[in-house]
Amino acid sequence: MCVVAGMLGNNPADMADLANKLAQAVDQINQITSTLDSKAHGVQWEGPDANRFKSSDWPSHKSALSRVAQELDQVKNTVNRQRQEQISASQ
Repeated sequence: MCVVAGMLGNNPADMADLANKLAQAVDQINQITSTLDSKAHGVQWEGPDANRFKSSDWPSHKSALSRVAQELDQVKNTVNRQRQEQISASQ
């Protein structure tokens, strides 16, 4: 956070770096989720435990990972919006 003449704000370069790191995290989570999803559906595993995992356990965890990625993407959008507001206010 920048403090200039009693005003609060942010460093746009730092905010851009944060937004980029958040975007990278979202991409990584999405890639990992996709890889795990393929493996979960392709694993040679039969029986009641496998059925529960494939129909209930894994989809629940996959949804949780997707929610995390979506929430981080929203945070990234907030950071970008705040960064742009700082840039506009500084002009």
